[in-house]
Amino acid sequence: MSTRTEQMPLSAAARSQMVDKQILALDALAKMTRQFATRPDFAHLVEVLLLTISGQFSVTSAFVLLRNPRSNQPERSFYGGAGRFKKHGDLANLGGSSAVTSFLESGDGACRVRDMDTSGDLVRLKEVLTRTKVEVIAPLYHGDSLSGILGLGGKVAGKPYEDVELSLLSMLAGTISPMLASSYLFLEIARLNEWYLDILDNVKQGVFVFDDNDRLTKINTAGRLILKHLRTPLHEADEQDAPELSTVFVDDVFPGWAARLIRSRSLPSGRVTEALVASGKDAERIFTVNATVIKREDSSDLVVTLDDITEQKETDQRMFNLEKFADKGVMASSISHELNNFLGLILGGIEISQMNLARGKNEKVEATLEKLRANVDKMERFTAGLMDYTRLDTKKSEADLNTVISEVLSFVAIQKKFKKIAIQVYPDNTLPSFPMDTDQIAQLLLNFCNNAADAIAEACRSNGEISFRTSHDDEAVVLTVSDNGTGIPPEVEERLFKTHLTTKEGGHGYGLVTCAKIIRNHGAEVSIDTRVGHGTTFTVRFPLNPESPDQPAPRQE
Repeated sequence: MSTRTEQMPLSAAARSQMVDKQILALDALAKMTRQFATRPDFAHLVEVLLLTISGQFSVTSAFVLLRNPRSNQPERSFYGGAGRFKKHGDLANLGGSSAVTSFLESGDGACRVRDMDTSGDLVRLKEVLTRTKVEVIAPLYHGDSLSGILGLGGKVAGKPYEDVELSLLSMLAGTISPMLASSYLFLEIARLNEWYLDILDNVKQGVFVFDDNDRLTKINTAGRLILKHLRTPLHEADEQDAPELSTVFVDDVFPGWAARLIRSRSLPSGRVTEALVASGKDAERIFTVNATVIKREDSSDLVVTLDDITEQKETDQRMFNLEKFADKGVMASSISHELNNFLGLILGGIEISQMNLARGKNEKVEATLEKLRANVDKMERFTAGLMDYTRLDTKKSEADLNTVISEVLSFVAIQKKFKKIAIQVYPDNTLPSFPMDTDQIAQLLLNFCNNAADAIAEACRSNGEISFRTSHDDEAVVLTVSDNGTGIPPEVEERLFKTHLTTKEGGHGYGLVTCAKIIRNHGAEVSIDTRVGHGTTFTVRFPLNPESPDQPAPRQE
């Protein structure tokens, strides 16, 4: 049973006095609310609030303890004090106490500490309050979002608290609770925002957030460093200006990026990943660019992340060159060994023929020449077999063509012959995966890239462009590769994908033969659309369910 003192009905004079104090208190609270709107500092708000309440009750010490009832963690509590309660550990530690919960659940209003119930957990609460010289406390309620207690020390004149003052304290507690709840929520949001920004600033990827109007709203530290490293016009600009996406990814430094990123908003998946090249005044970098649309109730943000993979690609290039060099060395050694065997037999046969000719044994010379002819035939078959060295075993697994294209183009981007060529990618983001040998498909794409770059160089284009486009229907995935090079003459077009065809000085014609084998290994078809002086488009249809790895053969249209 509670031992709280029953508050007597107030006299007319007491009620008038209470109303006057209420008016003063409400006026002070209104001023604090306006100050908080212009200066959202929660700790400062609580400090001013406690000073205001202290003045209302003629006390020098007051405290407030706020708890989020959805969290039992003491560190999630907020403590503010004035006077001798300003830094008081015993009172601050009550944040995680079950005694505070018991007091709040009792449903009582403001009371004198000496009159508090001493049952259960309340014993400890009363003991701490008494020891710290807290004389009155009032509960703070605001639905489920905030709970806490407001406490006052002794009055300056040493007088006891009257019932009218307890009623006023209860009224003030009920008035300030909604304000504190809103402010406390702001504090929680600020903490979350600070935590979010801290994470954002500690990831190695550059992060850029654009609003519905494609204006920059957030950029992390890594993003600023990227702009600074590439010496973009924006890196020294005022971020409060909310620059547009096209100003952040200016075309001189990020060629074609802005158009691609803006276009990603209209993609069904709302997400695109590409490997793109950026060129600063004294640096060139390769980035994996991920653009994701995050939709909200009435708007959507475009989140762009940049991951610098330049060193990784340069390392991959070096490893590729080393492996290619090693493979060439092994192949050269094997070929040299075989050819030396053939040449040794031929030279031996010539020596024997010369000896028999000197002795007049023509019949033996004829027999030796027949053996030499047979060895030459073998040598010819061996060299012909060298043309088929690319016919490797095909190892297929389900894979995404868009991913292979992205990986190949990030490899291509660092090569000098492509630096002045704009490589455009138009991926179908709903593309189904299909069985493929990703190594062979990568080789096919590299051949297309190299041939297109050579055709553009031959045409002396200052605006060279290669485009990759993917699409699909119910039966096949379609790859289209276009360039604005020299185009292919009719007499050459008819012989494409035939053994040893080349129009390049010093060329060997193996590239398109390799393409034909890879296409055949995947049961695909290729068609060609070309105009001399304008460019060429190759279209490859990969069946989603190929029946045979050897059929059909490539065809030309």
